[in-house]
Order: sequence, then structure tokens, then C-alpha cells
Amino acid sequence: MLPKFTEFDKKIWEKELEDFVPESVFDAHSHIWSEAFRKNNTQNTSALRLEVALEDLHRWSLTLFPGRNMGYIPLPTPLKDIDYSGHNDWTAAEAHSAKSAGIPLPVIPTMLVVPGMDKEEISLRAERDGVKVLKPYRVYADDPKNGVITDFFPESFMEAADEHHLAVTLHLSKETGPADEQNLKDLERFTRKYPGIRWILAHCARAFNSVHLEDSVHRLAKMENVFVDTSAVNDTYSHYLLFKYFDREKILFGTDNVSAGSARGKYITFGYGWEGYFGKESLEHCDSRCTFIVYEQLRCQKQAAEMVGLTKGEIEDLFYRNSLKFFS
Repeated sequence: MLPKFTEFDKKIWEKELEDFVPESVFDAHSHIWSEAFRKNNTQNTSALRLEVALEDLHRWSLTLFPGRNMGYIPLPTPLKDIDYSGHNDWTAAEAHSAKSAGIPLPVIPTMLVVPGMDKEEISLRAERDGVKVLKPYRVYADDPKNGVITDFFPESFMEAADEHHLAVTLHLSKETGPADEQNLKDLERFTRKYPGIRWILAHCARAFNSVHLEDSVHRLAKMENVFVDTSAVNDTYSHYLLFKYFDREKILFGTDNVSAGSARGKYITFGYGWEGYFGKESLEHCDSRCTFIVYEQLRCQKQAAEMVGLTKGEIEDLFYRNSLKFFS
């Protein structure tokens, strides 16, 4: 069941966001899922198990961004112990159904990759299904908290991605994410060794807490084939750092919709950490209702855009032209 859009959300959209979001929006980080691909041992409590086909994603996106032309990278949902092959078949088929769903901008076929797969499966899906983006995920590492990139995205997969000039949407592991020295050294090495891969570092390079991007943005900016998506980051300074020091043409808008980006709450930061806050209490001193995480993200991006003085054209680049150029 899709979330409910309320008058409260409508007020925030109309007052704060409608004039900021341009007429076209390409969502470079969203997810689709079907319960048809769960198994008996699939994790039962994951919020990611919201059934969302491409048509559902598009309908919800038009609710959040009324009147906009939409396009998507609809990523598979990275759950453990599922029917990986079936989920990948379905995800590719959903992407190819975009025209019949009336989606005006491109929809890019994607693939979930899990250690233990044969790298030939990547080549097969790139050639047969037109897959353009691979989705590894840290949960598939033996140690999801501290895994290095190759623990969940082996170099054999990189070889196939390099050969077929694929993009990789990468959610970094390690406590400090983009500031971790091993992550930075590995990205520097892999971008040189596999020049055919373009890396999309999810969630502003996983800078939910901007302190980690402060330590790394200058090195990331020097890596030719490293891009970022903006999905779900509710830290204004993270967006500011990217707008100020990163190549703005390599920043792709994303939402992490539906199950994550459209949860009611906000990612908050503290010390070197962050956590999702989902307000349930009633507070006497303010209106304590929460809107969607993606609307909080848009507020942050708007604030950061004003801080660095982005032009209307640069904002349009951020929301759709960068992504269309990326896949042209």
C-alpha cells in the first residue's frame, strides 16, 4: 500500500518546494519490489518489503511531484535470501514496460548483484536485457558494517561491468563511509583499473552525516568516473559540500522512494552518526507531525542551492539533465 498524501504534505510542497523543483525530474535512486520473490527465510521485518511495481512508483512520484515529467533508475530491492534471478528478471521487465506505463523520460534497466553469482550472468543481462546499472549492497558482505567494497562487489563483477560500460550504484560500508581511508584508496584504484565503470555513490557518497564528507569530498572530486546521487540525505551541509567542491554535472537527483524516501520522518545526525527519526509523540510547543524524508531532503537541497547560488539552469541539471546526459 502506498503512503498517504495529506493536506499537511500539500502545504509543504506548495509553500516551500513547488517553485524549486523544475518541470522534469529524473529519479536516479528508487526501488521496486514484489513479494513474489520472497522465500520462507526472507527477513520478515524489513521495511523495504513494500510491494511497489514501476507503475506504483510512477503514480506515487506524480503525487509527490505533481505535473512533472518523470524518469527513473528503478533499482532492485537488496534483501537477503530472496529469489535473486526472478527479482532481476522482473526488474528488467518492469523497466521495459515504461512506455506502456506512460512514463515520458527514460527508465533504465538494472540488476541486483550478489557474491556467488557468475560474472557471466552480468554479461548476459547486459546483452539480453539491456541492463545499464548494477546494484551491489553491503548487506551481502560477511560483515556488512565493516566490509570493504570487494566483500560485496567482487573484482570479477567489476571486470564484467568494465567490459560492458555499466554504472554501479554503490552504498559504501564502514563506520565513516566516504571518509574511510580503505574505501578512498579502493575507489582510487578501481577507477583507474576499470575505466569503463561509472560509479554512482549513493546517498551523497553515504554522507548522511556531513562530517564524513568534509574529510573526503576533495579526493572524491578528483576521481573522474565517480558520481553521486542525493537520495535520502537530510543534512544541508552535505549537499552544500557537493555543490561547492564536486563537479555539479556529476550530481544526480534521487529519492530512495518508496519505502525509505517516503517514510514519515527525518534522518538526524549526532556526533559521527545518524539515525532515522520517525515522530510519534505529541509536542505542546510545535506542530510535531512529520512529512516525508524526501521532502526533508528537498528542503536541504534548496537551502544548499541558495547558499552557493545555483542558477535555474544548474538546478535543472541536478534534477534531470545530468542523468539524461549520463545515459545518453
